[in-house]
Amino acid sequence: MRLWHLLRPYRAWLLLAVLMALLPAVSQAFLATLVRPLYDQVLVGGRYELLGSLLLRGGGLLLVVVLGGYLFEAYLGYLAVRIPALLRERLGQSLLRAELSRLPDSAALAGRILADLRELEGFILHALGIGLLQGMSLLALLGALFGLSLTLTLSLLLLMPLLALLTGLVGRLVGQASGRTQAQAEQVALTLAEVFGQLELVRALGLEPFALERLEKESRRLYRLGLRRAILTALHLPISQVFTGLALGLLLGLGIREVAAGNLTAGGLTAYLTLLGLAIAPLQVIPKTGLLWAQADAAAARLLELFRLPPAPPEGSEGGPVAGHLRFEDVWFTYPGGKTALRGVSFGLEPGTLTALVGPSGAGKSTLLRLVLGLYRPTSGRVLLDGKPLSSYGHATLTRSLAWVAQEPRFFRGTLAENLAALAPGAGEERARAALQAVGLWNELPQGLRSDPAALSVGQRQRLAIAAALLRDAKILVLDEATSALDPSAEAQVMASLEQARPGRTLLVVAHRLASVQHADRILVLKDGRLAEEGRHPGLLEQGGVYAELWRAGSRPDVAG
Repeated sequence: MRLWHLLRPYRAWLLLAVLMALLPAVSQAFLATLVRPLYDQVLVGGRYELLGSLLLRGGGLLLVVVLGGYLFEAYLGYLAVRIPALLRERLGQSLLRAELSRLPDSAALAGRILADLRELEGFILHALGIGLLQGMSLLALLGALFGLSLTLTLSLLLLMPLLALLTGLVGRLVGQASGRTQAQAEQVALTLAEVFGQLELVRALGLEPFALERLEKESRRLYRLGLRRAILTALHLPISQVFTGLALGLLLGLGIREVAAGNLTAGGLTAYLTLLGLAIAPLQVIPKTGLLWAQADAAAARLLELFRLPPAPPEGSEGGPVAGHLRFEDVWFTYPGGKTALRGVSFGLEPGTLTALVGPSGAGKSTLLRLVLGLYRPTSGRVLLDGKPLSSYGHATLTRSLAWVAQEPRFFRGTLAENLAALAPGAGEERARAALQAVGLWNELPQGLRSDPAALSVGQRQRLAIAAALLRDAKILVLDEATSALDPSAEAQVMASLEQARPGRTLLVVAHRLASVQHADRILVLKDGRLAEEGRHPGLLEQGGVYAELWRAGSRPDVAG
């Protein structure tokens, strides 16, 4: 019942759908019962004066069936759009508050959400609508059948548990197959993003056969799983056909005996068989609705997994301006999978200083930056800002005090002005223009602030991100390989702008080219999650340790970590 748990907040809307489905269903059942007086009283009894009133009643009931069915379908269309939209918004709010280290791979997350919500939308629009309408029709028809013959209807109900048992068994198999199919669809989306996200690399190195093999492997597996689900889903048809065939044969034989015994008129039997004929469609559709429920239930389970991700730790209440004194005290960090990224790291950063963070691949640099930004909480130890735990500050205070330039800056769709307005609220056009000039980017923007960030090169986007960080007027600037795509001239101009912004600010820079940070006030060297060395460039070279090895290796340590 995971699907019901997901839809429970909208139960009032669904209850209204049930009531709306009841009106055409009951009207259809009453319409079918008119066969009995038409046969017994008009055709057999010769009371032709009743024909006009019967046709008038039938026309009115038919009008109710048509209008009620239309209103029901329109309302289901509204729910099929509205409920997934609300779930998208709720899911967005939930994921934005979730603990970052617990989030699934972002490359496949969007595809997973869209696919599961599309499955849910299809279920509401088609399976739920048909299931409710046919289910209400079946209930109404059963009520009319009870009114015509208690004996025949009880005999029909004795067969219902067999149909429910077979449908439930197949439904469980379909649900399991659907879950595996949806999970594999996520893997296909991830592979597509992986291949086409680096298509230039694939073509430049002739990796087309390798990429195609990976795509075909995942696609074939999805095909096999989807085929298995389709075969299992198709079982509803023979099951319902066998059931309805048995039911019709049994009830026809019993009905003839009832007429022969004088318990039922010929018109009554005709009306009963007419109602039973109308009930065949619901009896065949409802089992398929149950199987589609199983598919949607598997999608709901995947959505609930995202809703149930643990939230980020609660924010603190400390506010007000900060000076930028940052300190790590015996900080350890272990990822949920068990990998320890930082081991007993301790250091301090002061305002007005530029500190470089270097180290080989896997040293823990990226993890340390995320702790500085408050994105992660240490497993043990403390991260202090102005002598207070970083976690004690309110989220708004932290975001005002911190600016981050990622190695591969990403921007939102829209103009450069819209992005800067979001990244540095209240900066204004003049300040934005001055910041862009400071990093040497303004003259490269023919459309000025109306330029599209997506049209910029990697180096231009890096300078745009640095300009946005300067505009934030934050006390702590964190730059993660922020100049890796710049030529020496552009890098020198950016470093000069950072130097001008240094007074009163704490700058932490992850370095890819050691030559770019050799003049830093302090260099922290990480290795295997530990602070292996610290000092200035000349002294670290004299020590002949990790930093000296990196320098001799070409000053190009890998930045992943």
